[in-house]
Amino acid sequence: MADLDSKAKSPFVFKSAYYLSLYTKRRARNLRQLAEGIRAADPGVIFHHVFHVVFAKHLLHPYYTNDFARWVGEELNDDDLAIELSSISGAEPATVEDVRRELLAVLEPRADERAARREFVFVSMVPIVYEVGLKAETLAEFLDAVAAAPPESVAYHFVTARVLYGNGRNDFSRWLVEEFGLTSAADALSRIDPLIYNDERQLKSEVVRTLERALL
Repeated sequence: MADLDSKAKSPFVFKSAYYLSLYTKRRARNLRQLAEGIRAADPGVIFHHVFHVVFAKHLLHPYYTNDFARWVGEELNDDDLAIELSSISGAEPATVEDVRRELLAVLEPRADERAARREFVFVSMVPIVYEVGLKAETLAEFLDAVAAAPPESVAYHFVTARVLYGNGRNDFSRWLVEEFGLTSAADALSRIDPLIYNDERQLKSEVVRTLERALL
């Protein structure tokens, strides 16, 4: 069991974000245009269309894990391709650019000009970050703070900071390793794939369970 009362050199400051959706001028009416749009899109576009499934206010049909898969399945009736797009993992160390490369690797060999019923509208997402008033210096405080933090805060540290900012690892795992050398606990967290959860509350529950198993 870890020493729950030892102090970190740098406390963990909990943050959260709300997300502004920004409609772009880019549209896609076929797979070729979809692939071109993904290649040219800013990171916020990829983040929005792949990772908003984690956030409670954005729910997808359970067959699909991202907007690209949903559009291919529903508007082009290409179930096989939709399944391939849905299989793209959001687990560590995936960043936006990793996900972009995986999407293009699946799409580009099939990027034809079959017309979709409805066009795909590319939407970007910009996080507005703020502190939530929670801070942890010890592991005991950290466990309590994660349990008390809003689900949106857990999703920010576990998904947004890693994927959108290119850190390659969630903030919780980084802090556990940098401050306490707890690689096993950090690795257990890093194995969680956020895309298998369809809201922040489920993700938070799994993060809390994983931390308690690793630290208590």
